Amino acid sequence: MSRVFLGISLVLLLFFAYLTAIRPAFALGYALSILFLVAWAWPRVAMRGIQVDRTLDAGTPTVGEAFEETFTIQKQSWVPAPWVEVRDLSRLSGYQPGRVITLGKDRVSWTSRGVYRQRGWTSFGPTRVKISEPFGLFSNEVRYNDRNQVLVYPRVRPLPELLMPAAQHAGTAQRFGNWADYPPETGGVRDYTPGDAFGRIHWPLSTKHARLMSKTFEQPLTADIWIVLDLDRKVHYGTGEEATVEYAISLAASLAIQIHGRGRKVGLIANDAKGTLLEPHRVVRQDRLILDYLAIAQADSETDLASALAWDKIRRLPRRAIAVITPSPDAAWVHTLQAIRGRGTSLIAFYIDASTFGGPDKTLSFDLGSDVDLYVVRQGDDFSRLLRTRDAVRLK
Repeated sequence: MSRVFLGISLVLLLFFAYLTAIRPAFALGYALSILFLVAWAWPRVAMRGIQVDRTLDAGTPTVGEAFEETFTIQKQSWVPAPWVEVRDLSRLSGYQPGRVITLGKDRVSWTSRGVYRQRGWTSFGPTRVKISEPFGLFSNEVRYNDRNQVLVYPRVRPLPELLMPAAQHAGTAQRFGNWADYPPETGGVRDYTPGDAFGRIHWPLSTKHARLMSKTFEQPLTADIWIVLDLDRKVHYGTGEEATVEYAISLAASLAIQIHGRGRKVGLIANDAKGTLLEPHRVVRQDRLILDYLAIAQADSETDLASALAWDKIRRLPRRAIAVITPSPDAAWVHTLQAIRGRGTSLIAFYIDASTFGGPDKTLSFDLGSDVDLYVVRQGDDFSRLLRTRDAVRLK
């Protein structure tokens, strides 16, 4: 409005000067015209050569972790910029790093702090820079689309001692099954050695290389614990960090880190839309694979936990324990868990009480049995203070 008013006033002044031929009116009209042109050109010239650098030391961030981002603004134009507004266009909850600064020949830097509130891929940027001239009549803005992408991992919390210490496993190999109970896997091939059984000869490769090649075998990797994560969207409730799915994923991440930190192997299955199955690996760090998956996992499945296809895979693999994480009140997953447990397999159940997250208040009447370690998780619970029971309980 001020620009329109100034423009109309300038036109009227020039018209008045033309009619009256008064010299001061002409001088004032010309001065205001020059001022108008200078005010229009100032932000456009000052914007030339503006550089915006955003530096973030991402590391390995988790939900709830604080971060610092450094902004550095400089320009190459000789025209000063007395009013520069820098605005962050990313959608980070509670994070407003923008500022209004005065920019001359020297660069200007500042540090903004925030907290990661959501797991998954987080973008820092784009950035919008707006420059105005001293009179506030005209401005010019530029959008910088550079972005820093950061993968935020789920919150990892301390847990109580879930599995027996390693010393208690000493001398109990029979309890967890002999290796002979699980068929070996083909690991590769090598040149034939006299004495190799004919059943070990890899005939297709032997024909291709014109010499006998023998197969090599490896025992399958045993998982000290399989984590079974329920991502059926129908059983999850709540929003934001206070949602059952976020508690479930945080539990899975915390459990994987705890077990892997003891030098044991962890596997994970989830009844998500893809039917995810992450087996222990001989080379790749399994804790990193599991965290990468959990960072972007969503409750996007229509398949209930008892119907997850990966149960049959777990049934055929060696394991010491199975941990189920679910808010489902359906007793079917309990029967499935009992059916695939195998000889000497410990069972752990994390039941997330969805009624404390805004879900329906259902009366649960299924028996978990006296041989299942049960942990009931409610909204706001401290994971490190979860209490275990092995009684034949009925959740109510």
